Amino acid sequence: MWDRHRLQHAKKKLRAVHRRVRLALVRRFFSFGPEELLRALRSAGVQPGDSIMVHAAFESHHGFRGSVESANDTFLEAVGPRGHLLMVSLPYRSSSLQYLAKLKQFDVRRTPSAMGLMSEFFRRRPEVLRSAHPTHPVLACGPRAEWFVEGHEHCAYPCGPGTPFDKLLQVGGKVAFFNVSFAYFTFFHFLEHRVGMNLGFPLYAEDAFEVPVIGRDGERLTVRTHAFAEEAIRRRRPEKLEGWLRGRGLIRTVRIGASALLLVDLREVVGVVDEMAKRREYFYDMGPERS
Repeated sequence: MWDRHRLQHAKKKLRAVHRRVRLALVRRFFSFGPEELLRALRSAGVQPGDSIMVHAAFESHHGFRGSVESANDTFLEAVGPRGHLLMVSLPYRSSSLQYLAKLKQFDVRRTPSAMGLMSEFFRRRPEVLRSAHPTHPVLACGPRAEWFVEGHEHCAYPCGPGTPFDKLLQVGGKVAFFNVSFAYFTFFHFLEHRVGMNLGFPLYAEDAFEVPVIGRDGERLTVRTHAFAEEAIRRRRPEKLEGWLRGRGLIRTVRIGASALLLVDLREVVGVVDEMAKRREYFYDMGPERS
């Protein structure tokens, strides 16, 4: 017993040493500041006036020299005063079905984002608006932020027609991934809805949920929404879509210090999904369901 405890303690110390050495190397050789991040965004294809949805992770070993707010400021600078910056602010890390089964109330103003530091700090900015949907609330900043978020609470399908995801496509938006993989592509759910009728299994759970919501001005709402079905969740294979996109060179990748930046154009993504559908190829396991 004593030897096992000593071994566990030694492993813990080694991991701590490894983290310190890794961080020191990143700070010495692979760090970068807001100017370099802005250049990387330009290199990836972000231009002033763009509407961008950002998925991001912010950790010290990623090498950014600056605060979370400074990183958000840089993305805002990249799109400029005529552009829009959007982030998702899902308040859970489980499935939406599991979340809704336990949810008592969603408060647009106070329920925190579980999508990382950049999302949560962005949510707290006074100029940022948040949509009033309990499962897939979207944050938006820019001259048309109100348009992006308005009416989301009336959408029966959280990422379908009329939602901020649909509107982002309408304006020719893009999605950036900063130190997260393509698996974080929340717009994927809009694509699921687009092909859902062709799948041969239900995309959504049979019964809708009615959720108490407190809106931006303190008003009390009841939002009726559908959650994704367990079978659809088990069958998802987003890596299939990623493979198609990479095969066509549609995922732009830029390395910056110890960080990675990916960018996709949503109209190009939808074009690929429609091409896949014509060939009856989908980003799911289409075989018999396995329990």
